[in-house]
Amino acid sequence: MRMVLSFLLFLVVAGLSGMLVFLNQEKVTLILTPAFGGVYYILPSLPLGLLVVFTFFLGVLIGYILSLLTRLIR
Repeated sequence: MRMVLSFLLFLVVAGLSGMLVFLNQEKVTLILTPAFGGVYYILPSLPLGLLVVFTFFLGVLIGYILSLLTRLIR
């Protein structure tokens, strides 16, 4: 039963992520640093929805890694 619920949760998250990417296709450029000597460090243009989904899953990954580290330290 737990595997079925996990699979359904995966399908919902994948569907919502795909919908976010589909509905937010406007390209944005993320500037990482201010100009140092006239040089900007930027990411290539990405669709806004994709950037939102990537940052969400990066946050989930960082939280998961930190929770594993706290369990390991105890």
